[in-house]
Amino acid sequence: MTALTCKSALLGAALLAMTGCADLLRNAQPYEKPVGTIEGFEQIRYHIMEPSGPNYPDLADAYAKETPDNYVIEAGDQPVYNYLAVSGGGSAGAYGAGILNGWTKEGSRPKFKVVTGVSTGSLIAPFAFLGPDYDDELKEAYTTIDASKVFFLRGMMTMLWQESLTDNAPFKTIIAHYVTDDLLAKIATEHANGRRLYVLTTDLDREQPVIWDMGAIASSTAKNKLDLFRQVLLASTSVPAVFPPVLIDVTIEGQKHDELHVDGGVFAQSFFIGNLIDLKALAADAHPEWTKPAIQRLYVIRNGRIDPVGSDVKRTIGSISGKSISSLMKVSGINDLYRLYLGQVTGELELRYIAFPVGYKPLSTQEFNQEEMIQEYNLGYDTAVKGVPWQSLPPGYRQ
Repeated sequence: MTALTCKSALLGAALLAMTGCADLLRNAQPYEKPVGTIEGFEQIRYHIMEPSGPNYPDLADAYAKETPDNYVIEAGDQPVYNYLAVSGGGSAGAYGAGILNGWTKEGSRPKFKVVTGVSTGSLIAPFAFLGPDYDDELKEAYTTIDASKVFFLRGMMTMLWQESLTDNAPFKTIIAHYVTDDLLAKIATEHANGRRLYVLTTDLDREQPVIWDMGAIASSTAKNKLDLFRQVLLASTSVPAVFPPVLIDVTIEGQKHDELHVDGGVFAQSFFIGNLIDLKALAADAHPEWTKPAIQRLYVIRNGRIDPVGSDVKRTIGSISGKSISSLMKVSGINDLYRLYLGQVTGELELRYIAFPVGYKPLSTQEFNQEEMIQEYNLGYDTAVKGVPWQSLPPGYRQ
């Protein structure tokens, strides 16, 4: 999720750094030791950059035990797996919500074998994973809220003693409203049928991205699975310094500690596990009857712009840093498209992505402005209902 304003985020972080105030209490993980376990859960997450030995999602069972609706057979007996990656973008997630709902109306929206989400994309991902039955909830979540339902700003003096500019208690209420036991039960059913739902957070202590298997959490018998599911979604959307980080309790060598997790967008605006795993081999092992290798088709919804936006930058710290940070985040999202495009270059994936149209004129640049979110939703919906004009080459790339 993008910052409320890059200016306020930077100034807030600077203020906190200058005060030298005492740290808020926590029992930090000893990051030089192996990754901790979460009581009641087994393999629910993956540290793909762990120096002691990265681990990757194991999808062998997902293909071996899948039901026929996990894939489609197109003309000429061509098997196809469809995947979806939903990017970060803050309140611009309204665009992605519109794309998905318009895609449903247009009639060609597939059922996705794997769905991944980062930041605001992590909130969209469970709805996208469960399909058109949750289109109404998706629209409601992105067109009926404003900033007051997401956060409230702390007072200046209070801010100096806190870990963020805002308190996101209202947002926790929204997550609790939509993420229920019933939602988890439906995700668990799809998980058992071979489909996968992944969300990205950042473990700030270890300086690593963490991929969470949300279907595995939903399928667990742990009593606190609903709480953990909500925690992970909250963490994935917690912009450092703007929203509070999320502490996740772990056990390391028999001792209780906590991990400090923030927005997955620190590492990637969008991601997919296909760059880490040989999906074609897994599909071939699961389906020896197929005479053609399955096409691995990845759709990416980029909740934001990919074109430069000119503006007069004032000669102030806030203006210069704000423009720099917003540009940095935009380019990070573009770089992710290049990284995902590598799968197409190597023949592992067929990439299709959509982003805000070049030259888009916002009604407001304020984050969580309801009028602007409705316009972004309608933009996505109107685009998709006519047939999404998917792109295959990342911005600026020419073959």
